[in-house]
Amino acid sequence: MIAQRYQLYVERIDAKKNMARYYAMSIEPNLFGEACLIRRWGRIGARGQRREHHFARE
Repeated sequence: MIAQRYQLYVERIDAKKNMARYYAMSIEPNLFGEACLIRRWGRIGARGQRREHHFARE
């Protein structure tokens, strides 16, 4: 079981390059009690992409 949830969110904005991106990572428990690393990224204001990685322990 995870002792503490972790979250990280950063944005990268560069108006000259028309760049507005976000990157997010979090560690959360899944339904089976395993640690799950969730990565999300994409353009700010859009749904973006998501990947999940499951681990037996934190």
